[in-house]
Amino acid sequence: MGKKILRSIKLLIGLSLIGLFFWFLIPIFNIESLSKLFSSLLTHPVWLIAMVVGYTIAFLLRALSWKLVINRNVSYKVFISGIFYSLFFNHILPLKGGEAVRIGTLAQHPEVRVNHSVKTVVSLRFLDLIWLGLFAIIGATLMGINLSYRVVIIFSIVGIVTLALLLIIHKLRKLPFFVVKQFNDFKRLFSSKTGTLIVVLSGISWIAEGIVVYGVARFSAPAFSYMDAIWVTSLSVGAGVFQLAPGGLATYESVMSFSLYQYGFSMEDALSVAIITHGFKYLYSFAAGALAFYMYPLRLHKLKSFLSKKGETQ
Repeated sequence: MGKKILRSIKLLIGLSLIGLFFWFLIPIFNIESLSKLFSSLLTHPVWLIAMVVGYTIAFLLRALSWKLVINRNVSYKVFISGIFYSLFFNHILPLKGGEAVRIGTLAQHPEVRVNHSVKTVVSLRFLDLIWLGLFAIIGATLMGINLSYRVVIIFSIVGIVTLALLLIIHKLRKLPFFVVKQFNDFKRLFSSKTGTLIVVLSGISWIAEGIVVYGVARFSAPAFSYMDAIWVTSLSVGAGVFQLAPGGLATYESVMSFSLYQYGFSMEDALSVAIITHGFKYLYSFAAGALAFYMYPLRLHKLKSFLSKKGETQ
């Protein structure tokens, strides 16, 4: 029942963001604004190169974190291939089907079982969401968005009480088995010898990914800072939780456009930044997917099997 409710909420929010894109953003689309911004980027290839390098570093760090979690004699190319496969398939499949492929990539290795692959991917994705939420709160505070101390205190109390209740229920063994199991897995991630390093690498990876938004948005607003870019990135990528269309089409553009508008961009410029950054990520995902297929080919029958189970990994 709980899963059905969560899926219904996800569907409702996802459809709302897509509807917002077509109802509000499409009518204000300005081809001149888009062309001007795109030309500025092309005439400054250094920034384009910086975007490629920073984005790549983000994935390299996530692959390293994953390898540290597994802590087994598995080649690094398996982990970076899994990350790249996930990126590629998330951009051509709806509902984040790439996460199932990521699990399948590691599970294809003879030294790793499927259930262990699932546990590590879920734990790391949860860690990603924690970082994205943290950056979103920090960014909003620095930008002066109306987050009063009262609101922060209320949310902190709710969070602490919720965590306390989960711990109590866990002690009483009333939580569903899969929740208890995942909670224990995540707890072990933090308490392991490399736990701190894994957490730090995850955070740095999201800081590195901010270069994509920064490299584009700065042409529309020179005062736009890197911290602002991290904030916008955290909101836009975090909205991927509600992804329905391949690559989060419409969802990504809606959240990023309104985030940039909050900073001070015009809606036309904000939408142009969102379209260009998303287009960049699409092109990168295709190149990353091709590289993954070259480094660590997936067995086609295995791929079909894992894609059919994508709903279990979301």
